[in-house]
Amino acid sequence: MLRVWPFDITDTVVRMRREQFLAQPEIESFIAWLATNLPRLTFKLRFKSSPLVPGGLTADVQGIEQVLGHYRWKASWQDSHQRPVDSQTWAETQRSLGQLRQWLTSAVKRGDEQQALQACLQILRWGGVRGAIAFLHRLAARGELSRYLQKMAGLMSLDGDHDLDDLDASSVERFDAGLTKIHALFDSSGSPIYDSRVGAAIGMLYSLFRQQWTGGGKPLLAFPSGAARGNQIRNPGAFLNGLAAPQFSSISYEAWARWQVRLGWIIRALLERTGWFAEQGALPARCHAFEASLFVLGYDLRCFGCTPKAVVPDLSERERDSTGWVPTGNPFSQVINDYLFFRRQGGKGDKASFVDWLSTRAHTERPVSRATAQDYCFAFSMQEFDLFDRSLDELERIVAGGEDGLRAALASEALEPFVLGDERVSVCLVDVLITGRAYQRDTTGDACVESILSAGYAGTKNSANTLMALGRNVGKHFGLLDAKHLPTPLFERFFGECSLEA
Repeated sequence: MLRVWPFDITDTVVRMRREQFLAQPEIESFIAWLATNLPRLTFKLRFKSSPLVPGGLTADVQGIEQVLGHYRWKASWQDSHQRPVDSQTWAETQRSLGQLRQWLTSAVKRGDEQQALQACLQILRWGGVRGAIAFLHRLAARGELSRYLQKMAGLMSLDGDHDLDDLDASSVERFDAGLTKIHALFDSSGSPIYDSRVGAAIGMLYSLFRQQWTGGGKPLLAFPSGAARGNQIRNPGAFLNGLAAPQFSSISYEAWARWQVRLGWIIRALLERTGWFAEQGALPARCHAFEASLFVLGYDLRCFGCTPKAVVPDLSERERDSTGWVPTGNPFSQVINDYLFFRRQGGKGDKASFVDWLSTRAHTERPVSRATAQDYCFAFSMQEFDLFDRSLDELERIVAGGEDGLRAALASEALEPFVLGDERVSVCLVDVLITGRAYQRDTTGDACVESILSAGYAGTKNSANTLMALGRNVGKHFGLLDAKHLPTPLFERFFGECSLEA
C-alpha cells in the first residue's frame, strides 16, 4: 500500500495539528524509543575549557536525567536596575531565566515597549548572541514588539490547537538563535530553546532511532542544526549511517519556528509518559530541564560514542571550510554602498528585491549573476549585521563607517565589548579579529595565511585569503584596522581579551 507522508524532510507540506502529528506511527515509535533508551544510553561528555565553561568538563554519565547535573553555561546579564545576574549551573540558570521570563512577561503585559526591549536584549546577552538586536529595536521603535511577541506566542504554544502552517512567511518575520530564546522564555507551555546544540542532539537521537526502526520509508523528521564555532560535531550526518541535518543557514525563518514547535510536542508527549525531571516541578519546567539536557549533549555529538566518517579528501573548498571562519566572498564596503544607493532610489529593503536589482541593474556598473548577488548579501543576514530593512539614517551611518558606523551596524550605541558565543555567527567580525591578530604576529601576508591555516580557521590558502580579504575590508571600514591591517585602539577596546579557543 502506498504510504502518504504528511510532510517531507524539506518541510514543504506542513498542515498539521499536535494530535495529528503525534499520532503518526513513526512519531509514536520515536517517542517510545526515547522512553526506553534515554535512561540506558551512556554519554561521554568532553567540554574544552572556555569562557562559557571554565575549566572544561570530563564526565561519563548514564541516562538523560543524569546529564542535567553537568549543565554548564557561564553567563551574565543586567536586570532593570543595572544589577548583574550571574549563572553557570542549571540551578543558577533556572533562577536567572526565571527572572528574565518575569521581566519580559510583565513588560509585554503592560505594553511597555522599552522594558520589553531591554528584557529581550538581556536575554540575548545571557545567550551570547546578538543577531536579532537591530530587528528588536525596529519593532520597539514602531511600538510593535509586545504585539509581535504575543502573536508568536499564540502560534508557538505547545498546548494550543493551531496548524503548523500558521507559522508562515507572513507571521514569522525573523528567527534565529536569539529569537528562539526570547520566544521560548515568553512561552508558558514549555516551548524549547531550539539552537544548534539542541537541534544536533535531538537529530542524533532520531538518527539512532532510524538505524534501529523496522518501519522503513523515507525519514519523516529532519531536525535542523548549525555549525559550532569550534571543531565540535553538530551534524549527525558526520557519523557512519547518520542522517544529515539541514543547516539553519539553508532553511527559512518559519521552518525553524515550526521545528521548535514539533520538538516541543515531542518533549511534552515523552515527559507525559515518564516521571523524568519530576523534581523540577510542573510540566513546562520539566520540558526546559529536558531541553537543557539536550543542550549539554549537543555540544559535541561524539559524546554518543558513534564513529565519525573518514575525512573525504575531495570535498569542495566551501564544504571543507563550512565549520571554520571562511566567509562567502564579498566586497563588503562596495555592497553596502550599493545597497544605500538602491534604497535611496526607492528600492525595497528586502533581500529578494536587492538581489534582483544587483543582477539586472542598468546604471553605471555591469550586472552580476544572481548567484554572485546572493553571495554579496552574506554580511546582510541576521547572523551577521542584519542590514536589510534598516532605515536610511542607519544605513548612512553604517556606510560612513568608523566607530559610529560600527555602533549603527550593531544597533548598540554603548558598543559593548564583543562576546564570542557558542555558534558560528558574526563571521565578519571574527574575521576582523583573526586578521588583526595575524598581522600583529606576522609581517607578511603569506605568513598570515600560514598562521591562519595552522590555527584551523581555514582549510586552504585560497580560503584563508578570502577570510583575510573580508577581515581587512570590514576592519578598515569600521576603523578596527589601520592602513597596514594592524589593530587600532578601537579594535583593542572592542575585542578586548576575546579568544577563539573552544
